[in-house]
Amino acid sequence: MISDLTTAAEQSAEKAESLKAFSGLKLLHVKKQVELILAQIGRNGIFDEYTKHDISHIDSMLISLDEIIPENTKKLMTPADWMMITLAIYFHDLGMLVTKDEFAKRNYSGFVEFYQSIRDGILGSDFRDKVQNIEPQGERERFIYQEFVRRTHAERIKFWILDEYDLKFPDQPVIVKEIKKLIENIDPLFRRDLAIVCESHHLSDLEDLAKYKPDQQYGPSKNEVVNVQYAALLLRTADLLHITSDRTPSIEYSLINPTDPISQEEWAKQASVKAVRPQNKKNKEGNIDSSLAKDTFEIIALFEEESGFFGLIAYLNYADKQLKENFRLNEIAKKSFDTKFEYPWKNIDNSQIETKDFDKRQFEFILDQNRILDLLIGHTLYNDPSVVLRELTQNAIDASKLMKYEDEQDNIIGYEPEITIEWNENSRELSFIDNGTGMTLDIIQNHLLKVGSSRYQDENFKKQYPDFSSISRFGIGLLTCFLIADDIDIITNVKDQDKGILLKIKKVHGKYLLKYLNNDKLPISIKKHGTIVKLFVRSDVDLNEIESELKKWILIPNCKLTLQNNGVVKQIGSNSLTNLLKSHLEQTGINVDNKEIKINEVEVEGVRMAYALRFVEHWQEWVFLEYQESRNKLESPVGICIEGIRVDFNTPGFIGRNFYAVVDASGKNAPKTNVARSNIEVTPEKQQLLQRIYQLYFAHITNQLQSLRQAGFSITWAASEANWILNSLSGPGRRSKETQIEDVSSFEMSLSTVKCILIEQSEKRDVISIEDLKAIDHFWTIDCASYTSADSLLKEIKSSNTSALSLLNNIFDVADSNTKHIDNLLCNFNSNSVIDKIISENFQVSSIKIIPEQRRLDLKWSLAKSKVWEEIKVDPDEHSYSNLTKCYLQLEGIDMDESITQTAIHSKNVLFILLNSELNKFLVKVVNDLSGKTVEDAYALSKIIGLINNLFHYKNIEMINLEEYFENRLMGTGNKRDISELVWKRINKSELISAITNTSFIKYDTTIWHRRDLFL
Repeated sequence: MISDLTTAAEQSAEKAESLKAFSGLKLLHVKKQVELILAQIGRNGIFDEYTKHDISHIDSMLISLDEIIPENTKKLMTPADWMMITLAIYFHDLGMLVTKDEFAKRNYSGFVEFYQSIRDGILGSDFRDKVQNIEPQGERERFIYQEFVRRTHAERIKFWILDEYDLKFPDQPVIVKEIKKLIENIDPLFRRDLAIVCESHHLSDLEDLAKYKPDQQYGPSKNEVVNVQYAALLLRTADLLHITSDRTPSIEYSLINPTDPISQEEWAKQASVKAVRPQNKKNKEGNIDSSLAKDTFEIIALFEEESGFFGLIAYLNYADKQLKENFRLNEIAKKSFDTKFEYPWKNIDNSQIETKDFDKRQFEFILDQNRILDLLIGHTLYNDPSVVLRELTQNAIDASKLMKYEDEQDNIIGYEPEITIEWNENSRELSFIDNGTGMTLDIIQNHLLKVGSSRYQDENFKKQYPDFSSISRFGIGLLTCFLIADDIDIITNVKDQDKGILLKIKKVHGKYLLKYLNNDKLPISIKKHGTIVKLFVRSDVDLNEIESELKKWILIPNCKLTLQNNGVVKQIGSNSLTNLLKSHLEQTGINVDNKEIKINEVEVEGVRMAYALRFVEHWQEWVFLEYQESRNKLESPVGICIEGIRVDFNTPGFIGRNFYAVVDASGKNAPKTNVARSNIEVTPEKQQLLQRIYQLYFAHITNQLQSLRQAGFSITWAASEANWILNSLSGPGRRSKETQIEDVSSFEMSLSTVKCILIEQSEKRDVISIEDLKAIDHFWTIDCASYTSADSLLKEIKSSNTSALSLLNNIFDVADSNTKHIDNLLCNFNSNSVIDKIISENFQVSSIKIIPEQRRLDLKWSLAKSKVWEEIKVDPDEHSYSNLTKCYLQLEGIDMDESITQTAIHSKNVLFILLNSELNKFLVKVVNDLSGKTVEDAYALSKIIGLINNLFHYKNIEMINLEEYFENRLMGTGNKRDISELVWKRINKSELISAITNTSFIKYDTTIWHRRDLFL
C-alpha cells in the first residue's frame, strides 16, 4: 500500500489542494483508493489474461511525464494543469473494471448489439471465426464481453466520473459511488473536463479546441487555469509509451500462459522491451549534443524469439503516427491560443531493438514503379483467388527447372524435381514444397519482395543462364497470396549454404521478419535445397475445388507434382500431351485404341501439339475429334500452354471450335502471357506460335491426302477430302456454335504453302499450293454440266490423275471442245471453301468466254494488279430463288466475247454484274457513296443485291410493281423487323427503281437448263 506521493507530477499536483477549485481533495487518499479499485481488474475472469493495468502502470506513466514534458513547459504549467493530468492518469483505466453482477446483466446492455456485429462480420470475418471457435459457450461470451469493455472502457469512465447513466453499459452503482466520493469536492466544470480527458485516449477529436480548451479557467487565480488539450496529449503519450517489461513481468507471463492471441502478442511484445527513452540528438559531426532539442523516443528491446516481434513493430508504427499527430495538434493550439506549451515529439526510433537468431531488418514489399505500371496498364490484375494456386506452383516449377539446369551445366546427374502441395482444411494451412534452387537473401530482397521485379528477367540472370526459359516473369506471384491469406511463412534453403532462411510475412502492407535456421532445424524435404511457402488461408476462402483448379492450370509440369488434399494424395498434370489427352478421353468413356480413336503428337520449332482423331470408315480418313461443352467436373484439357502451364482454354488457333487439341510452347521463343495470365500477349512471338499451330494442323491434312493416294484413291478424290477436312477444321463444327480463326493472317500465311489445290496442266492433274498458284499467275475455271460429270467420273477412277479436259475433247471432238485457250485449269474451285476465299482475294476475273453449245461458262482468273471487280457479300434472303453468296460488280473492262450481251452472268453461287448497264452504273455510284462502309452500310447493300438477283428470275419484269416488291421483301417476315428505313436511308429508292426499269434483266446462267419455273 502506498504511503506518499513520490513522483514529481503528483507533488506538483498536490499543490493544487489549496486552491478553491479542489477544496477538500486529498490526492494521496484518491491514489490509495484508485490502487484498490485497479487491483480488482482481472479478478472476475475478465481481463485476467491482459497486461497489467494496476497502480504500477499509473506510477510508470507519471514518471514518464518527467521526460515527455520539456523543462520550459514544466515551468509554465499551473498546479491545476498538474492536477488534471495526474487525476486523468489515475482514472483513465478504471473503465476496465467488470463486476460479476455486471457480467451477469450483459444481455441488458450494448453487449447484445456488439455480439451481433461480430456475428455479421462487421469486425472482420477472421475475428468472427476466431470467436466462433472459442469453446465452451460461456468462455466465448466472457471473451466477447471482455472485447466489448476493452473497446468502450474510456467511454465508461467518462460516464462514471460524471455520475451519468448510459444504456450501453450495465449499471455499476458501487463503482460509481466510490468514484463520486473521491472527487465530490472538485469543481463541477473541472470534473466534466477530467471526464472528457479520460475518454480522449480512445478518441480522435483533439483538434476540437472548443471541447479541449487550451485556457480553461476553474477559479479566479492564474493557478486554476488548465490547458485541457495538452493534458489529453500527455495522457495519450504516456499511455502509448508504457510498453516496457515491468508492466508484464516474465514470471507472470509464464504462469498465466495466455490462450487469447491478443493477450499473447501483447505480453510477448512488452516482455521484450527494456526501456523507452528520449534519444540524444547528434550534431553535424555525428557527435551527441545535449544542447539540441530532443524530438524522438527510442526503444531498447531484445527478442530471443520472434513471437511478438510483429506486434511490437506494428504497435510502434501506430505510436509513431500518434506522436506526429500530437505534435500537429499542439502546434494548432499554440497558433490559435498563443500558448507556450511545447510538445516536441515527432518520431519513434526502433533501431535499438536487438534480435537473436533472426534478422531485425524489417522487410517489406517494394514496388518497382516503372515495371508495375507497364504490367498494370491495359490489364485487369488478378481477380480470381484461385490464381494463387497457379502462381505458386509455377514458381516452384521454375525453381525445380533451374535446379536441373544448374546440375546439367555442372554435369551432375541424379536430381529428380519434385513438388508437393498440401492443403489441411482443419488448420487452414496451404503449403507449396519444392526441392528447387531455394532463395538467397539477395533474391528475397531484390525480387521476391520487390513487386514487379522478376529474377528471371534480370539481365545478370540472363547472362548467367542464357538458355533457361522460365514461366514466371512478372514478379507479382507472391502478391497473389494475399488474395487468400494474410499471414505467410516461407522457409528456403540454397545448396551448400550453412543456414536456411525463415521469412514470416503478415499482411501485404506490413513489415516482415527474417530468421536464419540451422540445417538441423530445416524440414527434411528441403535440407539439401528448396523452398516451402505456407499460407494461413482466411476462413472465407473456399478451396474445396483445389484439385480441379490445379488440374485446370497445370497440364505438363515436367516434374513429379503431388497434391495432398486433407490426406488424400493425387497426381497433378501429365508427363506428355498424348498421355494427358488419352487419360481425359478414357475418363469420359472414349477408348483410345488407335483403330477408331487415336492421338497424334507432333512438334515444330519448340511448339508441341497433340490432337485426337476419329476414323471415318466410310471415307477411310482420320478427322479431328470434336467434343461438346463440358458439363461435368472433367474439364477438357484443351488449349495452349506456356512451359506446361495453360493460359488459353480455346482449341488452339480458334475461338468457338470444339475439338481435342492441346499445345505446349517452350523455350526462349515461346510467347509471353499478359499480367493476369488470361491470354497471350500480342507480339511477334504469338504470331509465330499461331503460324506453327496452323502448320501442324495442315501437316495432318497433307498426310491424309498422301495416305488416300497411297490407298489407291484418285488424286481428285484425295484433294476433295483434304479440302473437306480443311473446311471442317476452320468452319462451324457439328458440336460448335460459331467458329472464329484467332489469327486470320497467320492462318492464311501457313495455308499458303499447303499443297491441296487441284489443278490440270498438260492433261494431268496435280496438287499445288497458293504460293505455287501465284507463281503461275493465272488459271481458268469451267462451269458446265459436262465438265462436272467428267470431274465426278475422274474422282471415282482409282489411282487416277487423268485430265478432265481430255475427256471433254473425246466427248465433243477436239475441234469442237473449245479447250485450247485453257492452259491451267483450277479443278476444285468453290467460293464457299476456306482456300478459295483466299484465292478470290488474290485473283480477279480477267476474261469471260461463253460456249453456248456446251452450255458452258469459262472464267480466266489473273493475279490482281488493279481493282477490276467490287466484291459484295450477299445476305441470305428467305425469298431468294438461288444460293447466291456474293456478287462481283464490274468496274473496268476485261477480255470478253463480243457475243456477250447479258447484263450479268451467274456461276457457282456468284453473280457478276457486267459493265454498260444502268444497273451497274447505279450500283457503282452507291458503292462509291458508301466508301469506308459501316456494318449497316454493308448490310443494306447486301439486301439490295439479293433482291436484284431475284428479279432475274422474273419473265416479265415490267409487270412487277417494284415499289411493292421492295417493301414486301424488306419487311423481314422471318424476324418481323422492318429494315426499310435502314436500307432507304443509304440507297435512293427512286434511282434504284429507275435503274432497274432501264436495264435489260438478262443473265447467262449455266443452271438455266435445269427444270424450274419462271415467274410472271
